[in-house]
Amino acid sequence: MVNSIQEHHNNEEIEVLRLQNEINQWKSELDFIEQEINFYLEILNSSIVKETKASNIDPKYLLNQFKDIEISNDKIKKACKRFQPKLEEKKECEDIQCDHAFLNEHVLLRLKIENYLSKVRTTKGLTFEFLRNVI
Repeated sequence: MVNSIQEHHNNEEIEVLRLQNEINQWKSELDFIEQEINFYLEILNSSIVKETKASNIDPKYLLNQFKDIEISNDKIKKACKRFQPKLEEKKECEDIQCDHAFLNEHVLLRLKIENYLSKVRTTKGLTFEFLRNVI
């Protein structure tokens, strides 16, 4: 759900809406990645893959990578859920230090998600290469 900016919103409220929308987008992407992870785990656990020796990439390695990604996905989703309600508290900030604390926490979460997404892309790329050789 995208919260739209209204004329009556002040700068602080607009900032909170922007941050909330970004977190909602992350949560949506993490939900989809969760489905992808399950799909890849099913493929990598299939008998077709287990019987194949046609690739230089170890399917067990890929399987372990996706299991790690699954654990990270869950942790990051929980971090998003914990952080999102805190944004309402940001509206109550009366000084720069308070604002910076919320923004720094948001930036750290963003960096964690960006690093996670990079690992997901790398693992999916290796999996595509592996499957291309299997099929």
